[in-house]
Amino acid sequence: MNKDEPWEYLPNALKQALPPALALLISQQCTRVVKLSTGLSNTNYHLHMDGKDWVVRDNLCIAQWCDRNNEVDCWKNVAAMSIAPTLLWISDDKRFYISEFIQQVQFDWSTIYDEFGFNQPLRPTQSIYPVDPVPLLLQLLNQLITLPLPEKVVSLSGQWQIYLDDLLRLAQSQQAGLLSQYHADWRANFQQLLAMQPQMDVWVNDAESCLISPQFCHRDLTPFNLLLKQDKLVCIDFEYCATSHPMFDLASVIASHPLTPQQTDELTSQYLSLHPNLSVDAPKFMLQMMNIFWMYSAAWALMMAGRSLLDAKEHDEEIASYFILFNKYLSLIS
Repeated sequence: MNKDEPWEYLPNALKQALPPALALLISQQCTRVVKLSTGLSNTNYHLHMDGKDWVVRDNLCIAQWCDRNNEVDCWKNVAAMSIAPTLLWISDDKRFYISEFIQQVQFDWSTIYDEFGFNQPLRPTQSIYPVDPVPLLLQLLNQLITLPLPEKVVSLSGQWQIYLDDLLRLAQSQQAGLLSQYHADWRANFQQLLAMQPQMDVWVNDAESCLISPQFCHRDLTPFNLLLKQDKLVCIDFEYCATSHPMFDLASVIASHPLTPQQTDELTSQYLSLHPNLSVDAPKFMLQMMNIFWMYSAAWALMMAGRSLLDAKEHDEEIASYFILFNKYLSLIS
């Protein structure tokens, strides 16, 4: 790509939002634009610059569940601890962000991903990481503990209620005369989830019984949101950040990282030992926290399937894929 072509690949609205000097800098110094990802809430572009490379993020308007002001505040606080990419520019409407690009030199952390419940499936018997993941994950988790509390507060029970309210709205929006087999399957899955409400209440009450005080929580520490920068991990994607339960970040790490049983035990014991915001009996509630994590995930998958059903165009493969995820996530509950 020639140097005068970046705007063929970037949103035109970005050029209009940028200060003229910054738009000119991109025109002059950007030699290549690569789309990194297109997610449910944003699209990311890698700008190859003559100097340091940048990432442009184009956010979707999803104000019903993402507070962009909270997201930016959290990002800045995490970056101040040098455990997030530096945020270089934000558009006035917070549709666009520009941040530094962190090159994955040793290996791409996001390529090692799997899904685990508290007892299943069996974890690898030998480490599959080229470096020891436990000190890196532990260092990141311990640094997050020290961050200022976000204004957004989400308790365990509060997050579950958010999902239930959304699912109830979706159920009520389905008109009986227009029900397809997908609608019937969706309603059956919703009833299955509601039938687990008594168990969920017990898990939430148990997990909240060991809480001394909430803390900064990223709430989505899967490998897809972690980057290895030299000798430490940094995190990205701060849409879900909130003041919440300290064990949830640990649960999201353990649920999505293929650690060995020994690595899992080591990370759990070291993070929870003498944790300032948890009582000493916190380790015995890891099963409950893992179950809560997968109940949230199942509710999310069902919510996405329900939203797809509301779409004027029927996306059979998309709806079916969310149903598959729903059943997979429920199967991980112990």
